[in-house]
Amino acid sequence: MTTIVSGYSTLHGALRAAERRWLQRLDDALCAKQLSADQWTMLCNLSTEVGVTMTELASRSQLPPSSATRHADYLAERGLIFRVAAEEDRRRILIGLSHLGAELVTAVRTEEIRAEQALQSRIGARRYAELLRLLDQVANSGD
Repeated sequence: MTTIVSGYSTLHGALRAAERRWLQRLDDALCAKQLSADQWTMLCNLSTEVGVTMTELASRSQLPPSSATRHADYLAERGLIFRVAAEEDRRRILIGLSHLGAELVTAVRTEEIRAEQALQSRIGARRYAELLRLLDQVANSGD
């Protein structure tokens, strides 16, 4: 027996619809900065650490390596990220967020925080916290 939740018969459908709706809220800010959702994810993953390998960045951003590389090339062309050789092994390339990239992350993150606050106001602080907890549990659950 399948349970219909808000018109979606599967968890996958509900999560995809929620993701699309959420990205619509950020779309204006991302479009204004000429960023895709995947590029935004990559920048967010770089904003917390300097010196991430392309493999690590692709994994953290949940992107195939070829897509992550293509997005990294675009971000580097715009001066939002930089690539440097690792000191301990010059063959390893590390990626970091440039000053310009950090400014862009701050600007878009401000819009993201506004959207999060609006959602929290709409559903309440307790339900918002529970939503985050449950999504984390889904994201980190094993098979």
